[in-house]
Amino acid sequence: MQITNHKVDAGGVQIHVVDYGGTGEPIVCIHGITANARFWDAVAEQLTPSYRVLAVDLRGRGDSEKPTGGYNIPQHAQDIRHVLTHFQIDNAIIMGHSLGAMISICFTATYPESVKRLLLVDGGEDLNRELEEVLKPSFERLGQVYANFNEYTEDLKTKPFFQPWNSYVQEYFYADVHHHPNGTVSTRTTKAIIDQEIEALYRTSVNQYHNDIHVPALLFYAPNCLYHPTAYLLSKETGQHLAAKWKNSRFIEVPGSNHFSIIFSEYKVVAEEIRQFLEMSNLEEKAR
Repeated sequence: MQITNHKVDAGGVQIHVVDYGGTGEPIVCIHGITANARFWDAVAEQLTPSYRVLAVDLRGRGDSEKPTGGYNIPQHAQDIRHVLTHFQIDNAIIMGHSLGAMISICFTATYPESVKRLLLVDGGEDLNRELEEVLKPSFERLGQVYANFNEYTEDLKTKPFFQPWNSYVQEYFYADVHHHPNGTVSTRTTKAIIDQEIEALYRTSVNQYHNDIHVPALLFYAPNCLYHPTAYLLSKETGQHLAAKWKNSRFIEVPGSNHFSIIFSEYKVVAEEIRQFLEMSNLEEKAR
């Protein structure tokens, strides 16, 4: 799969976009809180035969600029708007995972004319306050310097979230760090950025946007999420409720998946569900 990298001026902040190519309707992908655009490699590879796929590095992540502020959902939505304008996309399919799902909901509610369909992967409701404690160990790597890339991934390879470790996970984490001339590596985002993001999340209600979603949505649920009984990014109950609330929408549980394996390992299942949903939505739209 050949990709192209772009830089987009989002109101003075440079946003990096991975262009996976492909033809057809555009799908714009938005990653999670500490992630980067290469999170979407596996799904993009499956979808590009039928769709044009773009993935955004949120400000402060990946190869995007790291300004001192703006780490909140409405600002991210504005950045995505700049991305669509840059690529001359009037109407897109918006796909988000985790924090990216929250941003996708905000974007759809704020710029309804710019969204044709909404794809939410294990996210889409107000932040569960237990999550910060559950995720704290994964934040500890941020800002650390490691002797080499192998040392950086040594502990990550033991985590159940990334099993089985495959080439997509490897490439994702390779893109997650700066590779310094002396062989050391350090994460591209910092704990200070993520702390700002979390603080803003506690002040933001994603649920307030739920009544303003008027496009068909496909909601994916990972039953093992973070391997915690009550800490989740999208509960099964909320996912089913939203799928029933939003006209012509669907809720899909991906058996055995967790918050990361739902994309890294179950990408064929997810991509096929997306294809079927979008094809059906287009048929229903033409029939109306």
